[in-house]
Amino acid sequence: MKTRLSNILLLAILAVLVSGCRLKRPDDVLSPRKMEAVLYEYHMAQAIVSDLPKDEKFKSPAYYNWVYSNNKTTKEEFERSLKWYTRYPKEFAKIYKRLSNRIDDEYKASSKLLAQIEKRSFDIQSGDSVDMWYLNRSALLNTSEYMKKMTFSIPQDSTIYKGDTVVFSLNGTFVSLDSLVPQKAYVSFSAEYEDSVSTADTMLLSSGPVSLSLVLSNRYKISYVRGSVNYLDETDNRSSFLVLSDINLMRYHEKNEEAPLETDSVPSAELGTDDGGSDSDVE
Repeated sequence: MKTRLSNILLLAILAVLVSGCRLKRPDDVLSPRKMEAVLYEYHMAQAIVSDLPKDEKFKSPAYYNWVYSNNKTTKEEFERSLKWYTRYPKEFAKIYKRLSNRIDDEYKASSKLLAQIEKRSFDIQSGDSVDMWYLNRSALLNTSEYMKKMTFSIPQDSTIYKGDTVVFSLNGTFVSLDSLVPQKAYVSFSAEYEDSVSTADTMLLSSGPVSLSLVLSNRYKISYVRGSVNYLDETDNRSSFLVLSDINLMRYHEKNEEAPLETDSVPSAELGTDDGGSDSDVE
């Protein structure tokens, strides 16, 4: 009986010690899983910002603000949580271990995709098709005067031939915490010649893919290929965004077929839309 009581007492003491070792997280600090999610997108934003041209560095705060908005948190809450976790390196290390594993998995997937692309490099180098896009594959637009428009301009070079077909495509996603904010953007794409311009354009009125194509003149030398995306939200709601992704500018060259004759008609634009457990000791 005495031994049994001793064992019960020992288990009770052990239970108290274990519960006492469990770290109590303040209510105003992000949970480990939430912190991991925010840190992942925060580091992605850092990578995008580091690649911004010098004259576009003013856009940096918007990328970080999007991270906070997308995770339904604030800069203050994130910084407060970051400060708290740095005081407990063991818990912070667990978060970054999972984060590192996630990044490694995505890196392996990207490497596999890159290998597939490189396997097709012979066909690309043959001149039949070339991706001419030279900027980031993603962009973030909002109602700010300096961020409501994305533009690009490519002068004529050795990769562009008369009669080629050029296709500008992207995927647009509207993000807003306010359901009353309109979803509207104007997408345009043009080929400029010495004394004329051929244009394709469309309105993006919901999240989804956009593809605009132009057949270049087989008579006149092209000067520029230009394009733009204009976010048309006039509510000045800084919590609404248009996220552009999968941006491509493809040039297709049919070497074995006669180039089509130039016409005065504007090529049609195509618009598509989509139908609509932690190992941490922190509580």
